[in-house]
Amino acid sequence: MVIVEGFKQALRVLEVEFENSLEEVLVLKDVQRLNLPTGAIENLKAGSSLRVYRWVAEKLFEKEVAKPAEDLLDMKTILQLRWKEKSEPAELQPLPSYFYLRVRGGVSRENSELLPHLKDIFSLRLAKMMSFAAKRIPASMVENLTAEEKVFYEHLLDIVNAWYGFIEVRKDER
Repeated sequence: MVIVEGFKQALRVLEVEFENSLEEVLVLKDVQRLNLPTGAIENLKAGSSLRVYRWVAEKLFEKEVAKPAEDLLDMKTILQLRWKEKSEPAELQPLPSYFYLRVRGGVSRENSELLPHLKDIFSLRLAKMMSFAAKRIPASMVENLTAEEKVFYEHLLDIVNAWYGFIEVRKDER
């Protein structure tokens, strides 16, 4: 389907943007010299923070040189996000930027107990977006959409508008 392919392409563009976004990391150990594509950094101390491209951050995480400055995937944070989303049924709650891409890359066997709670957050937000789209609320009027949700919502709204255009009763046809 053309619509699905356009949607997938928009998501791929978003993934590239995500990989090239800046990520704040905390240095875990003293490092004399760190060679990055953007240049070398010398005399890094454990506990200091650093802003690097996301793809660079991933390499630092793999080598256990740094960790994310914001721990998005701990149980307390996810439960708070789920509670906020449930307690406000008519509006989307703020989420960290690139929430879905961060979750997708960060959930593993060690923290798989988060999955049911994450799926609950996903479905709560999806239901809200479907409701907004059914009312034909423009994306610019919907607060707290993540970048991923904005891509989804704009495509969904196009489909809803096409549907209404198709089923609309025209005055000259009565």
